[in-house]
Amino acid sequence: MGGSRSPWFRPSRSWPHSDAAARLLGLASLACVAGWLATTSLQQDFAAYYTAGATVARGLDPYTNHLATAGGPWDGVAVYRHSRFLYAPLVAHLFRPLAALPFLWAKSIFTALSLGSLWVAMALVIPAVPPRVDGADGRPMFMRSAWVLGAMWLPVLLALERGQIDLLLLAALAAAWRFRARSVVAAGTLLALAALFKPFALGVLPVLLAGRHRRWMAATMVALAALLAINTVCAGRAATVAYLAEVLPRAARFGEGGPADWLLPEATLAHVADELGDGQAHLDGRLYAQEIGSFRRNASLPRLLAGDHEPSPAVAILVALVLVGAAAWAARRAPVSALGYWVGLVAVTLAAPVSWAMGLVWGLPVLALVPFGIRGQRRLPAGARRLCLLAVAAALTGPWLAAAWI
Repeated sequence: MGGSRSPWFRPSRSWPHSDAAARLLGLASLACVAGWLATTSLQQDFAAYYTAGATVARGLDPYTNHLATAGGPWDGVAVYRHSRFLYAPLVAHLFRPLAALPFLWAKSIFTALSLGSLWVAMALVIPAVPPRVDGADGRPMFMRSAWVLGAMWLPVLLALERGQIDLLLLAALAAAWRFRARSVVAAGTLLALAALFKPFALGVLPVLLAGRHRRWMAATMVALAALLAINTVCAGRAATVAYLAEVLPRAARFGEGGPADWLLPEATLAHVADELGDGQAHLDGRLYAQEIGSFRRNASLPRLLAGDHEPSPAVAILVALVLVGAAAWAARRAPVSALGYWVGLVAVTLAAPVSWAMGLVWGLPVLALVPFGIRGQRRLPAGARRLCLLAVAAALTGPWLAAAWI
């Protein structure tokens, strides 16, 4: 029997400190990359959050590009009449404290919070495993540290490069699952908060229903209604209606872009044309690279299948039915397992009409939990090993290969 044990679960005898070395290497890699990005990259998505916070602090519309306004906030890269901020108005108000700081300080704090959220999320996701009789940790090496997992999963690095909020939402989603039985109100509020940033996250509700988490599902809907009410009080009815009626439909079709006739006039863009052409952005007195690296950032299967055309609603619905249906089937078969929940979140990310590779950080718990989804078996079946390896391969090659995310 000992000869048939999976090598992934075989204790390392070459060097007793290999675990500590792997953790330090993962942490050092992520910390160095995060520090480099915080000082050199614009981190475009955070720039949009920061600018929206500064905009509402001045009593202006966060969905309008204020480049043409004398002294108006600008995120350094927006060239359309509308801004690159695509979230509910309440989100802009949540970023007002960071927007009150210098941009470099604000983005450094946000990047540090993102790394901390990665650790919190994986600490909540990975279950504790009692040591074996021989004292070894029975988990694969790559599962023993959030830093090792994060360093090997390329969407984490993309999220840091963009300054996306997905890592903070990953911690909120992990806490929602962990506390679902202890406090359904807290679980519902955390899931609703994630949906406030990423509305397609609501697509996981059928998975909760299939997994017989009806109280959690109901609490999520109540919390979302409360957040929308708070949004209306803080931002006003007009901004809320504009978000629901104009911003969300536009984002679902074009993301942050749009047709050419939506661009700002050439005269408005003239004084920043050189910087934009050189791939630089000037914000708060400093120059930053607009982006670091050239990656394929799309993660939407409907958009991938559509090629250069707009995604077909019928195709998007079909993709969502297949992927979310598979996650719901898994959740129904094993309602106490977190795998169905996380597979459902990855499914709605892939099925959304607009989604980006950074959002696939929500797939990190799937990679971590696959060995535990085999009903506690010590020996990992060959099929599950191949699934883990394919997930790692997709993470490493996905931003370069169009079909890898499929």
